[in-house]
Amino acid sequence: MQKQIDSQDLEIGMYISQPDRPWLETPFRFQGFFIESERHIEEVRRICEYVFIDVIKGKDTDRILSPNRVFTSPPKPKPSRVYIDTTALEQEIAVAEELRKQAIECIDEVFENIKSNKQLDIPKIKKVVSGFVDSIVRNPNAQMCLAQLKDRDAYTAQHSINVCILTITFGRHLGMAENSLNMLGLGAMLHDVGKLKTPLEILNKPGRLTDEEFEIMKAHPEHGRKILKQSGGVPDSVIDIALSHHERLAGHGYPRACMGNQISPWSKIVAIVDVYDAITSDRCYHDGMSPTHALTKMYEWRIRDFDPELLEQFIQCIGIYPIGTIVELTSGEVGIVISVNSDMRLRPKVMLIMDDDKNPYYPTRIVDLSAFMLNANDSVYGIETVLEPGLYNINVKEYIKDIQQAQQVNMSRMTKEKKEM
Repeated sequence: MQKQIDSQDLEIGMYISQPDRPWLETPFRFQGFFIESERHIEEVRRICEYVFIDVIKGKDTDRILSPNRVFTSPPKPKPSRVYIDTTALEQEIAVAEELRKQAIECIDEVFENIKSNKQLDIPKIKKVVSGFVDSIVRNPNAQMCLAQLKDRDAYTAQHSINVCILTITFGRHLGMAENSLNMLGLGAMLHDVGKLKTPLEILNKPGRLTDEEFEIMKAHPEHGRKILKQSGGVPDSVIDIALSHHERLAGHGYPRACMGNQISPWSKIVAIVDVYDAITSDRCYHDGMSPTHALTKMYEWRIRDFDPELLEQFIQCIGIYPIGTIVELTSGEVGIVISVNSDMRLRPKVMLIMDDDKNPYYPTRIVDLSAFMLNANDSVYGIETVLEPGLYNINVKEYIKDIQQAQQVNMSRMTKEKKEM
């Protein structure tokens, strides 16, 4: 039997069967758990105004509750928040660039503190993450574009930042509240801090790791947990992300071989993002996959490695043509996807960088494919195929900063056209 009670009425021994929001918006590790300590009660009260308890599995309350607060089964959670872009990509890009600079400085400081065995400046890291959350809530595409600015030789630092950006964007897609996005983003930013305790010759080894080397590599989540514990002020849900982001659904992950619902929802989210960014990045020992190829491979691995429902949501979030994908249009022109259209996923916004003869456009220009409908020949101006990275010697990161320039050209053209009307 389910009973709704105020979180202030929680007692040790009660079994929480449902919070007052979707489980994914909570840091709770299991979907249903016993209250075992005062710390558990404080954590639930911090997140929830009310909860549903199972009075058969756990302790009931002696307090008399009004009849309308007793349920045979809990109602559906509150509807997920639906975010709407409030700024244009071209407007947000300048803010996003400054935030990324601050994040790089912050993560460099994090790494130096870990190497020097100093505590992390958690308030400073939280401030950086909060800036990312604010920007992504306004428009995620600017940060997603900048996440393509990857340097093969600075992988570890950029990976931490990119996983943070992608994770917050994913959480926004799931409708998570902003306070949850901040917590989830903090965990994503710090998920790999334990790797600073792993020897570089193992991290950057080109070939297959030996059994002994892999055991050393597998220790980095535990190192991360210890670093964050010692830093103080880090919530348990964030520490769990550092510890559990390499756990896999079927139980073959590490360090604890957790499986299914033994893995927290937040760790499942970061696990998906972590793998996506890793396999789409150039490393010292391999070239990254195209975004589309990466999502295809991850979909093949979904039953064994990832929560299938979460992975499908991630693919919806990233888009059929993820930001950074190099595409050839039906016209023969070549472009880079810079914005996902949630309503028309096959028709994103594209930065055109080559004409149909594969000669570079100077300057580049931006085209919104959703604005094009059938023409007189019953053909649609749109994407013909996805191109592999490196084809035509295209380096995506060299074009990202052209977005502002292309927008200025578009604005000038529009102004000119208005004057001529």
